[in-house]
Amino acid sequence: MSASDVLMIGVILFALGIGFFVIHYTITNVTDEMLSIPELNATNGTVTSLQSMKTTVARLDYIIFAVFIGLILGLIITSWFIGGNPMFMMIYFIVWIIAVVLSTILANTWETVTNMVIFGTTITEFPLTNNILLYLPIYIAVIGFIGFVIMFAKPYVSEG
Repeated sequence: MSASDVLMIGVILFALGIGFFVIHYTITNVTDEMLSIPELNATNGTVTSLQSMKTTVARLDYIIFAVFIGLILGLIITSWFIGGNPMFMMIYFIVWIIAVVLSTILANTWETVTNMVIFGTTITEFPLTNNILLYLPIYIAVIGFIGFVIMFAKPYVSEG
């Protein structure tokens, strides 16, 4: 059902956002600590591998953006192929409203977590994710509307 997909988009983005945020913070701090130990960074290979870890986790923001676009495209495709009986419009609408309310809670949680002092300036490495998750209720409302329109406004094709 496409309505539950709208709900899952918000939950998946939030889980990936929090997970990648913590991974970035952890790997960056561990790498910085390891680079400050003279015995560990005595060779160029060690320094190069530690720096490559930092470079890799710096790209996690783009992964979340790609997942966001992929989930939207997946919703559009499944909305087109799922038969939209007008009898289920009200159920879709109710699940859509629940998804917007839940995404508001998730957006507030994201803001609370990212503003914690312990994380410092880690949020500056996640501009795309921060935008998506801070404005998640708006994105979910628009995505839900797009899915709603595609599912119930497509031309009726009789089977047979």
